[in-house]
Order: sequence, then C-alpha cells, then structure tokens
Amino acid sequence: MSPRPYAYRHVVATLHGCRADMLDDKLLLETTLKAIHKANMQLAKTRTANPLVYRVSDDIMGGGVSVNALITTSHITVHTSRKFRTVEFDCATCGCGSNPWAALDMYRQALRPTHVTMQYQHGERPLLALLPIRAIARPRRSKQEAPLSY
Repeated sequence: MSPRPYAYRHVVATLHGCRADMLDDKLLLETTLKAIHKANMQLAKTRTANPLVYRVSDDIMGGGVSVNALITTSHITVHTSRKFRTVEFDCATCGCGSNPWAALDMYRQALRPTHVTMQYQHGERPLLALLPIRAIARPRRSKQEAPLSY
C-alpha cells in the first residue's frame, strides 16, 4: 500500500453535554464558517447552498440540526441531538496546512460540551495544533458531570 502524496487528516468526535438551547441552526452555521477559517480551510464554491443546513424536528435522536460544508479539500459535517445533548463532528481534509483539530476546538468553544470523546483520528496534527488547547472558562459543574477531556 502506497502512502498518500498529500497530508490527509480526519477527526471524528462526539461532544457530550451541550446545552440544548445552543443546538440551533444559526449558531451551528456561524460556528461552521468560523471553524473553516480557523482550521485554514476554504469553503468550496458550489451550484447549491454550501454549507447545507437542515433541521429535523422529531426523529430517533429527538430532533436537531445538521450542517454539511464542502470544503475545497473535503468536508465538515455536524449533527446534533437535542434529546441526548450531543453533537457528532466529522472533519476530513487533504490540505497540507489545514487542521481539523482546530475546527473541533471552535465547536468546543461555541457549544461548551461537558466533555469530548474522540471517535477517530488520522494524520499528524500541524505544529500549531500541538500546543496545549486552552481551557474554556465554564460555570462550576456538579460532581456527576465529567470534566472536559480528549
């Protein structure tokens, strides 16, 4: 199997304990656009709406919002669940200077999860991503809630 001739990076994560009132389409669209910029990616020019934002009022996840953004080198996709207060994050890119971990950090800042579970990571983080992720100031949590972690 030959190695790829470009830098492929892919991050899949679940953000747990997000406030249900923060899982709205305007916030997710705004966060997606900021994440693309922060992660050194570019939104692809398409003939249809990009990013695509859609809301589901009732499904097995209790309703939520999904955002799919095509970037010039791949995608960012997020799906929310109001019932479970989770956000499923998926970002892949082939750009040498792009950083899906920085995109994930933008969602962490906006949605304030109690913790993040990394489901899948592929590729090396760009040097800037190797710096410690700064703590996000949060109100005190009960002892039952888990701390923010990767």
